[in-house]
Amino acid sequence: MKKKLLTLAVAAALPMAAQAANAEVTIYGKLHASIDYVDYDANNTTIGAGGAPYDRDSQWDVTSRASRLGFKGSEDLGNGLKFIWKVETQMSITDGGTFGFRNTYVGLAGGWGTFLYGRHDTPVKMSTGKLDIFADTIADYNIGSQTGGFGGFIDIRANDAIAYVSPNFSGLTLIGAIVPDADANAAGTGDGSGDLAGGYSLAAMYSNGGLFIAGGYENVDNLADETFDADLSHWRIGAGYDFNNFHIGGVYQQADGAFAGFVDASGNFIDFKTYTINGSYKFGNNVVKAMWLRTDWDDDITILDGAGTDTTDSTDSWAIGLDHNFSKRSKVYVIYADSDINLHTTNFGLQGQKGISMGMVHSF
Repeated sequence: MKKKLLTLAVAAALPMAAQAANAEVTIYGKLHASIDYVDYDANNTTIGAGGAPYDRDSQWDVTSRASRLGFKGSEDLGNGLKFIWKVETQMSITDGGTFGFRNTYVGLAGGWGTFLYGRHDTPVKMSTGKLDIFADTIADYNIGSQTGGFGGFIDIRANDAIAYVSPNFSGLTLIGAIVPDADANAAGTGDGSGDLAGGYSLAAMYSNGGLFIAGGYENVDNLADETFDADLSHWRIGAGYDFNNFHIGGVYQQADGAFAGFVDASGNFIDFKTYTINGSYKFGNNVVKAMWLRTDWDDDITILDGAGTDTTDSTDSWAIGLDHNFSKRSKVYVIYADSDINLHTTNFGLQGQKGISMGMVHSF
């Protein structure tokens, strides 16, 4: 009797085991936080909790930098076709554990490429991501937000994205995405057209040996507030080369001024061009790296400096850093960064900032 019960239990478990083998689920994430000291070129007058003003020209902070938790999986549908999915959320590990969705989607993948839809990085952002050697740190090359006036590279993670990624053609990968403007219309901020491709983004990436070349174009006119009244588009090209323990890379971008938010005396948005070069060298478990970034504005912009306000038609940022890798998953780093306008995630007035950041990162 016991043998019959055991046989029945094994037989019942076999279909469940087969399903588990065909449905792969991976739990992954990254914990990343830094201790930052930032010095401002001009004092910032702030109203305290008691109502009295006070000046602050420097500050210490502990910052959670794109810490994340994710789940992803796939199911083999046969004939080389897979159902794929991902749910990834950003979380603050320093300020109360707030959450916000990162790339989250469903899709299909096969020999013909990958089709997905949900919330995802645009192809332009994807195209040069590997050339941002200070990504998610105080010296990230997208120095601030799209509309904050900080003049860095414009990286967008789009809601409602519908994307296609081609197979690798001898080192060449093509990516395209469209974004319907239904949500923008519902919020009263879009142009009301109801287009399937209210926004679109296209990119190409080529890799061969140590060489990497990428470029892309993006237009999100219909997804923006009509008060911008501007051609919300930008394009970029980038290249990198790895040889022995060295890396060198660079990116160039031309962008419409509405992304940065600066206007001239007539109220027109000021277009801008941004370019950066960077390099790194590995020795043992360490990596030393450096970056320089400049934004050239088509007209003067106004920023704060030590004497009050100033106007300029170009802003510079630079950084040096040292990583020490304890393992493939865990590292510590130190970065010194200096910017004419703002450091990444320290948006405390449009003014020169310099700072030192000491971080720890663990991936799982």
